[in-house]
Amino acid sequence: MTPHDRIRRIVERDLQPVRPLLAPGRRVAIVLPIAAALAIAAATRYGLRVDSEQLGGIITWGFSAAQWTLGLLILALALRQAIPGAGVSRRLVATAGIATVAAILTITTVTYAAHPTFVPAAHRISFWYLCFLGPLEFGAPLLVLASVLSARAFPTRPAVTGALCGLAAGVIADSGWRLTCWVTAPAHVLGAHTLAIASLAAAGACLGALIDALRK
Repeated sequence: MTPHDRIRRIVERDLQPVRPLLAPGRRVAIVLPIAAALAIAAATRYGLRVDSEQLGGIITWGFSAAQWTLGLLILALALRQAIPGAGVSRRLVATAGIATVAAILTITTVTYAAHPTFVPAAHRISFWYLCFLGPLEFGAPLLVLASVLSARAFPTRPAVTGALCGLAAGVIADSGWRLTCWVTAPAHVLGAHTLAIASLAAAGACLGALIDALRK
C-alpha cells in the first residue's frame, strides 16, 4: 500500500456524516417568526405608545416595519458572512453599519419633528435605564439564536459575524421597543435605545470570538 493509499484510508475512517448547511435565506426564514414575536412583545411591554394618533400609521407602524426588515437583512448578511469562502466584502459590512445609523437618525428626526416629547425631569434616570435594558431584554434571545446559526458554518471572521448578529438583534428589538416608548427627544432615543443596539453588537462580537476560541 502506497503512502497515498494509507492517507486515504485514514481520512475515510475519520469521515462522519453531517447535516447540510441551509442557505442564509432559509436560515433567516427560521428566525423570522421568532423575530416577529420578540418585536411584538417589545412593542407591548408597557402598552403601545400613547401618541400613536399624533404620529400616524406611517411613522409608527411603517417605520417600525422598515426597521424590522432592515434587521432581517443584516441578519441575512451575517449568516452569509459566516460561510467560509462565501463571505461578504468589508465594504458591504461597513455599508450595513452606515445604513443602520442613517435609518435610526432618520426615524428619530422625523418622529421628533412630528410630535416632540421629552422625558420628565424627575424620571430621566429611570427612563434611560428602562429604555436601555428593554431592547437588551428582547434582543438577547435573538442574538443567541443568530450566533448559534452562524457558528455552525464555522465563520473565518467570527467577531465580525457576531457583531452583525448583535446589530441585527438590536435593530429588530428596537423596532418594537420604539412602539412602547413615547419619548421622541433625540437625546433620549440616541442615548438609550441606540446605546442598547450598539451594546448588542459588541456582545455579539465577543460571543462570536468566544465560541470560536472554545472550538480550538
